Amino acid sequence: MTDTDTTPLAALMHSGLKLTKSDAADAILGLASVADGLDMRETADRLRDTEQQLQSDTFNLIVMGRFKNGKSTLLNALLGGTTTEVDLAGHKGPMVVDDLPATATLTGVTYAEDPYVKVWSFDGQSDRWPLSRYLRESILDTDQEQSEERFRNIREFEMGFPAKLCQAGVTVFDSPGLDEHPTRTQVTRDATKRCDAAIVVYSTHALMGENEMMDAANLVASGTRVFTVVNLWGDRAVDDRLKGYVWNRYVRDHQGGPAWDPNKDPSSRDIYFVNAKQGRDARYEQDGAGAAESGLAALEERLGRFLIRDRRYVHLTKYVTQADGQALAIEQHIHQRRKAAETDQAKLSEAYELIAPRLAEIGTRPAKLPPIIERFRAEAESTLRSSFTATVAEIRRDLPEHLETLELTSTQGLVASTLKPFQQKKIAREISKAISDFVSGRIARWEGEDVPGVLRPVLERLSTEVENEIKTIGHQFDQIHFTLTGWEVDAEAAPIVGRTERILSAIPHVLLGDVAGAVAGGAGGWRGAVGSAAGAFGAGFVLTALGVSPLAPIFLPAALAASLVLGVWGGGRGLEGRAKKKLMQDADERMLEPLPEEMAPRIEATLRESFAQVQTILTGEVSALIEEERRNIEEMVELNRRDHAERERMTVALDEAAAAFNGHRLALQKSLIRAREV
Repeated sequence: MTDTDTTPLAALMHSGLKLTKSDAADAILGLASVADGLDMRETADRLRDTEQQLQSDTFNLIVMGRFKNGKSTLLNALLGGTTTEVDLAGHKGPMVVDDLPATATLTGVTYAEDPYVKVWSFDGQSDRWPLSRYLRESILDTDQEQSEERFRNIREFEMGFPAKLCQAGVTVFDSPGLDEHPTRTQVTRDATKRCDAAIVVYSTHALMGENEMMDAANLVASGTRVFTVVNLWGDRAVDDRLKGYVWNRYVRDHQGGPAWDPNKDPSSRDIYFVNAKQGRDARYEQDGAGAAESGLAALEERLGRFLIRDRRYVHLTKYVTQADGQALAIEQHIHQRRKAAETDQAKLSEAYELIAPRLAEIGTRPAKLPPIIERFRAEAESTLRSSFTATVAEIRRDLPEHLETLELTSTQGLVASTLKPFQQKKIAREISKAISDFVSGRIARWEGEDVPGVLRPVLERLSTEVENEIKTIGHQFDQIHFTLTGWEVDAEAAPIVGRTERILSAIPHVLLGDVAGAVAGGAGGWRGAVGSAAGAFGAGFVLTALGVSPLAPIFLPAALAASLVLGVWGGGRGLEGRAKKKLMQDADERMLEPLPEEMAPRIEATLRESFAQVQTILTGEVSALIEEERRNIEEMVELNRRDHAERERMTVALDEAAAAFNGHRLALQKSLIRAREV
């Protein structure tokens, strides 16, 4: 399954990649070269890191929607066209498609010349599968319990596949269907936090249910860019009646927009009508006319424009702004050294002796950070433990009422005195699963809602204290420079501000982790990223710490069922009530009551590890900042001590460095203008 022509979406991505990055990357590397010439090693390294981040930009695109709406079929169409031949064992695309719900858990697809699949577990371990095994074994079982057992430890699949779209820098996610199973629904909703855009797929065979619309509304509210695809089933044509229904349901009723009239174009609201099956077949048969007729080509063209013009411009702006802030230190050092060359030698030498103790004192400032970080770690641990304890108490309070209103299917038509062992086990499993689903759901809600509320103010205050410490260091250096040469800082161009932003961004980045850290480090800066870090820290925290996945019951049904062996199945009425009461008491005593104390050391260990990483990064960054400023002062003093001719020569070199700096910085700014025109 290969073709010689790239797909329209991949072609747009490739052209946009070159247009939007080349000039900016060259300018950033040019600035790094100027920094090298000034012996600004830390600044040069940071600029090169920024250039690498600019070059490694990846877009995360998730396809989601209600189960059996055609998500995997559409994704196979978007992945159509590969750089090498791939044996798919008769499948039309790498995503498994079936007439029953098929997608078990999240699958992320990135580019790889040789296909592979990694199976990631909740403990961070991975197992490598051949693609053939994924195509054979990643599909859901018809039995829900068998599916839960088989996929209970699988967090997600990572697939490498030679799709031209992925080669162009797009990671695509195939998600479990919404409303098919609550835990798989939550997996999909959590995954949207990583993604730059979402394609929400509806189907003409059951169009735009209320839950589907609410999920789309929540995506928009979270800031995710949403593209709406109505999958045309069978021979369903796109007529004004269908357009009008979709427009009024989506735009008027859920977005508060105007009502439909035939002059409106649904694509103006990013609504597209696509026959996913026809589009997939056309892509794999290299039928351009068929892809256009199916509506797939129009969707690809719009996605391409978004990924290049909108999202790529945001990405470029982020790293150009970051590089520009880093480069300000270069300009400042040039001005400071010029000033030193002009300063009277005796005066500067005397001033240098005067500031030596202050310079030594600044060198001790990084040691002030560990106690600050430890204080906030302890506060985070205390508040998190208290919040979790309160949540467990609420679960214990509400569980009896929940079970009382639960109607069991396994007891219908049964008499207690005639129950067979397999019937007893079936009843026990149903009640046990109901308990575990209730507890798991409430804990998941705590992780998603309460944990961010608890951690965000702690992280914000930690960042504020670190920010004040960095600014204090900056002001001390400003005073030193004023004492040495009379140089005064330009408040509007003070590089310490840009450095503060960069250093503080390490806090949410560490707490988010490698994958989500790239999403959180957006143009909003560290203050916006702190909220994302607090939310991501809670996601799956307790369930994972307990050694189970969100797809598995928090209790083992077999363990709970053992409590029903004696004293429950006797004659008389009230069988269901007795079974519920016994299992509820067992769950409360064996799991819920000791849960807060059992979780305490795990909460402590997780926070200690995360905050230790924060401490290492922050102290390293602040130490590097101080070291570069100290070396700059030594360069100034050394320059001032040279004879007149040597100072003149070095001043010319500084002028040349300034000219190169201005040229590269102008090119950096022009790259943004070019990006707008792509």
